[in-house]
Amino acid sequence: MLPDSTGRRRFIKAAGAAGVAGLAGCTGQQPPSTPTEGAGDGSSGGGSTEAPTESGGTATSGSSSGGTIHMLNDRSGRDIWESAAEEFNSQSDYSLDITWLPKGTAANEQIQKMKAAGNMPAIAFETSTDAYRETSNGNTAPLTDVVDELGVKDTVRYEGESYMVPVVAIPLTMIYRTDIVQDEPRTRQEWQAEAERIQSEENMAGYVVPSGRTNAATTHANQTLWNGGVDPYDGTAGSIEVVLDQGETRELAVQSYEWLQTMDELGPQASGWAWGDVMGSLIQEQLAAWAGIGGLALLEIIANRPDMAENVTAAPYPAAEGQEQFNWWSYFEGMYCYESAENLEGAREFIRFFVQSDYYYEFLRQTAGSNFPTSEEGLTDDRFASAEILQNHPDFLDVVAENWDSMRPVLQTGDDGSPNLVAANAYGQQLYGQSVDQMLYGGKSPGEAVDWLANELRNLGN
Repeated sequence: MLPDSTGRRRFIKAAGAAGVAGLAGCTGQQPPSTPTEGAGDGSSGGGSTEAPTESGGTATSGSSSGGTIHMLNDRSGRDIWESAAEEFNSQSDYSLDITWLPKGTAANEQIQKMKAAGNMPAIAFETSTDAYRETSNGNTAPLTDVVDELGVKDTVRYEGESYMVPVVAIPLTMIYRTDIVQDEPRTRQEWQAEAERIQSEENMAGYVVPSGRTNAATTHANQTLWNGGVDPYDGTAGSIEVVLDQGETRELAVQSYEWLQTMDELGPQASGWAWGDVMGSLIQEQLAAWAGIGGLALLEIIANRPDMAENVTAAPYPAAEGQEQFNWWSYFEGMYCYESAENLEGAREFIRFFVQSDYYYEFLRQTAGSNFPTSEEGLTDDRFASAEILQNHPDFLDVVAENWDSMRPVLQTGDDGSPNLVAANAYGQQLYGQSVDQMLYGGKSPGEAVDWLANELRNLGN
């Protein structure tokens, strides 16, 4: 996701050379003020049969009734979506009609207008947090059967039902230059020693600690806590408790912030740095490694410094000694359905069709290396895995596949993966990045920065 100061549309325009397909919802744009969650599915049933499509998906024929399915979309690859709709329409009793948002119009903004007019789309494409907010307000229809059938990540699970079919996964990774960094460091201790060596021998920074009100800073700080064995929250949806500053959890959190303080002394002063700033530093050879949207950085390197690309590799974020990543930050965006819309059964039919089709993998291949399928099966599907960038840089696919089970959106960090709106709101307000700024530039000790963050989190409420 991208910082508020950058803005959703502005970033996508700037990243156009890389063709970012899925980052539209990762922009640091404040999530809508209300969440929602639905009850019945409004489906019409009716016996149907499945027939393979030319593109490798399935469209349902023999439905008891047809009609128009309205979809709101602002993704890249418009020609791919339109072609998919054309084939679906030719094989189904339903007809998909896609409303494309004008440039500069946010999906949330348009949805609020459609709500006021009482004319909701059957399908919307947004982030998992947006889907949960709409779900918790009773506005969406369950998609449990579709999620189960497709085998995708269940990113919006609420009261026993699934409400979103994720289409794009954007996992974050560590990325570094193998011609500079030695011996494949993985732990904090190893990265600290390597950053010290690089600083003294290579005339560049070995690591960067972004801080402040940016998504790069917030994501990095949050993942750093996870990799230090810190789970800041307890409880389930609607009853999330902040435990960051309690007992052993606080001790581990303080240790993580002490490590950030040390690593900041070995790198550039990065207050206010966003994704683009860190990538620019990497491309300009001021920096040897960073932890962030590694796949996007790879695309930028290929576009701007192809000579550097062969020496770039992906790895997990640094972990404290004896700790493993129990949560691995990944953005998920996808489709959900509004219960008040018409032809919900047809909407489910199109979602099934698209995610199994060649169109889906063609959509992902536009930005392979940064955007990934949302199922384990999809990761190994040749329609995706054969992308040239993944053949040339298999480590980016390997690190995602090997850690797939621990990858989840920040929303899904309550007990047993239940929705955690406090964490989602904290991301929207970039509180974790601000807490690091409080320590590095605001005069707070690591312990005081942890306590500041805990108090700010509690002020968010559920």
